[in-house]
Amino acid sequence: MNFRVWYHRLLRPPSTNYNLKHLAYNPYELLPDGATGLDLGCKSMRGGYAFSADARPIRVFGLDLQAYENVDVVADGHAIPIKCNSLDFVLCVSVLEYVRNPVEVLREVFRVLKPGGLLYLSVPFVFRYAPDPDDLYRFSVRGIEVLCASFEKLQSGYNRGPASTMSDLLVHFNAILFCFNNRRIYNVLIDLFQWSLFWIKYLDRWIGNYDMAHIIHNGAFFLGRKPNELGFKRKNVATIVDESL
Repeated sequence: MNFRVWYHRLLRPPSTNYNLKHLAYNPYELLPDGATGLDLGCKSMRGGYAFSADARPIRVFGLDLQAYENVDVVADGHAIPIKCNSLDFVLCVSVLEYVRNPVEVLREVFRVLKPGGLLYLSVPFVFRYAPDPDDLYRFSVRGIEVLCASFEKLQSGYNRGPASTMSDLLVHFNAILFCFNNRRIYNVLIDLFQWSLFWIKYLDRWIGNYDMAHIIHNGAFFLGRKPNELGFKRKNVATIVDESL
């Protein structure tokens, strides 16, 4: 057994991400029974994120440029092959940083959503370079509010505070510093420093809610609706939140 195979069979290090859980709503709970939606750029996730559908009777299709497991539609988000006003929701998680034209992708999302349809969007802000294959953009909370100006905002914010953000950056900074410009050493050091520094993320239990925490944040999100121009009925968000408490 060579070193690489042996190494990758070891226990993986803990995540550097501490979820602040600032998202006030589970997006799936805002949808009607039988809702149909799209997970844009999902790879193999297809709707399986920190929030859960909890076996609700909804249907999520996966779209990506490549035919990963759980991808139902192989297509480009700049030209979604779905007719106008046909979807109840669209999820777009860690995708816009990789697309050539985020504004055009959001126009397509707006087009395929029904009036009153839901959009959940998550993007990085203070985050290391992560090509897949190209890493093109970063977005602050205010930045995605501007990008999503055509939607009715329900909530925006971030779920990774300064501690989580710095934990990840320090892992990669130290790996670069001590790798002697050797890619193999760098890859090993990533795991070593992740084991050593993941605990920093737990500081977000306190400082993640400071007024100044937004200065170093990541995991910016936007939850909104396509304006309900036709007067379709929709669930009252405040009522749903009250019922869930």
